[in-house]
Amino acid sequence: MTKKINSISNKFKIIVGFIICLLASSVKAQDKDRSSFFIGYETFEMTMNKFQNFAGEVGYRFGDKNQIRLMIGEVNLTERHLSSKWESAAVDGDNVEGYFRIYELYYDRYFGKRKNFYYGGSIAYVKDEYNHLISDNSLENETATVGFAIGYRKEKLFGLKHLYANISIPFRYYFNDIPETEWGDTTISAHKFVNNFWFFIGYKF
Repeated sequence: MTKKINSISNKFKIIVGFIICLLASSVKAQDKDRSSFFIGYETFEMTMNKFQNFAGEVGYRFGDKNQIRLMIGEVNLTERHLSSKWESAAVDGDNVEGYFRIYELYYDRYFGKRKNFYYGGSIAYVKDEYNHLISDNSLENETATVGFAIGYRKEKLFGLKHLYANISIPFRYYFNDIPETEWGDTTISAHKFVNNFWFFIGYKF
C-alpha cells in the first residue's frame, strides 16, 4: 500500500512539473511590473497546528491577468485543531490527530480594476490520515481532486516592493472520497466536497 501511495505521489509530481515548465515556456512578455516568480509561506493553517512540518506556494505571475501556482502542504493536524468547531469541519469530537498532504496546481486569472482579485481552476493529489488516540482506529485515504479557488493578492505589502500577501479559498472534489466514519463519540466528516482557507506571506522576485 505504501509503495502504491509513493508511486502515485511521484507520478503526480512529475506531471505537475511538466505542466509548469510547459506553461512557463509559453509565456510572452506582458506587464513587466507584474510578471514575476514568487514563493510564499502559509501562515493560517500552520499557526493553528503549531507550525508542524510545512505549507507554502511557488509560482509565476505573467502580466496583469494570469498566474500559475503550486501549493505544497505537509501538515500534522493537532487534536486541538481538529476538535475545534471554529477551525476545522473535518472532525466532530475529541481524541483524534491527523496528517494532511497536498500537492495542488492552480491556474488563476485576475479581474477588476486593480487586478488583485482572482479565480482559478485546480488539480491536486491529496492524502488524509486520522488516528484515534484512545483506540486502534485509524483512517488513511489518498485521492486526486479537481476544483476551483477564489482569492485576493496584495502586492507591495507594508510598502515593501517585493513582499506580498495572498488569501486563497480553494474548493475540491474528491474522486476517492471518505465516507462519514464514527469512532465512539467522535465522527470523521465525509470528505467529498472539501474547502479550506490559505493565507500566504511571500516574496516576488
